[in-house]
Amino acid sequence: MTSEITLNQDQQNLIIKIWNNDRENPPDLLDLTRMIFPEVPDIDGRSSYGKAVKKFLASRSLKVITKSAYVPMGRKEFSQDQKDYIVKHAASMTSVDLARDIFQDPKLGNLSIEVRSVQEYLATLPTQIRNVITELSEPEEALGDYRPPRTLERALNKINRFVLNAIDKDKMTPRQRRDSNSLISYLHTYRFLHQIATYSTVITRDLFESSFIRYTYDKSDLTQEEVDQYIVLATEVVISSNIQETVQILQDQINQEVDSGNKIPMALVDAVTSARTEYNQCVLRQQKLLNDLKVKRSERISNQIKENASILNLVHIWKDEESRGEMIKMADMRREILKSEMSRIASMDDLKSKVCGLTQDEVLNG
Repeated sequence: MTSEITLNQDQQNLIIKIWNNDRENPPDLLDLTRMIFPEVPDIDGRSSYGKAVKKFLASRSLKVITKSAYVPMGRKEFSQDQKDYIVKHAASMTSVDLARDIFQDPKLGNLSIEVRSVQEYLATLPTQIRNVITELSEPEEALGDYRPPRTLERALNKINRFVLNAIDKDKMTPRQRRDSNSLISYLHTYRFLHQIATYSTVITRDLFESSFIRYTYDKSDLTQEEVDQYIVLATEVVISSNIQETVQILQDQINQEVDSGNKIPMALVDAVTSARTEYNQCVLRQQKLLNDLKVKRSERISNQIKENASILNLVHIWKDEESRGEMIKMADMRREILKSEMSRIASMDDLKSKVCGLTQDEVLNG
């Protein structure tokens, strides 16, 4: 059995000196023991030497840190350059990769304090910036392979991308949640998917999708017929945009002929005139279709309100009828009670009946 070690005065003074040199971050028990007993080879903090050092520190109300003790680490603070780096690359890199780059440590894992610090900083960013990062981090869609959002979060990203500050994710109302879920179903209809797949460029597809979402993101009550009409309306928006491009190309050709001093070909003039006419007709179709949709929806909502009002009136009438029936029933019960009482009085002798001065009919009918 190992005998207990007793520290001499010099060793005690050395411990106090070492401890006072760095009170905020003193050495742990193993290192401190090795400093006090440098002549002892392969010393261990759990040995009698370590126990002696620990006992002395305890006598001075000083708590030593052991190797097995867990010391929680504080969150890492980032410089402004590091913050900018995180925001700039968050869409294309994971939190682990960001932490490894910033701290130059390829061994960092998901549970490291550096990675958690990056994740916490991302969570503090404004909602708009986080939405943009989420949108950019989603896998790009190949043309002809449009993937509509399946989750509420992705639907909100779509909405806020095309409608500025439309919905605050952290302050959603029940109606906004219902509207957004309805939009998800609209974007999954076969006609919408078929139409958007016909566009060969990202610009035209985004124009079609943005037009449809701007018209429908706040309408959860659309019928299937109305959804189809809004798809047609969004299609007309793309058509009008294409016509505008055609007009601009033709107009540039006319300008080139004028600048060159050449006579403008009549075919070119007719083409511009025809394109402008077609554009105006397309705009008129959009206006008419949009007005029709507004009127139909307004009439449908108005009819629903009237139907609901009729149902409420029936409920009120039923309640009034029920109340009236209860009052009649109570009156009949009261009449029966009075009738029974008068029968009892009538059974008394004539003198007592005369004292009452009333007949049975007078009591019952007034």
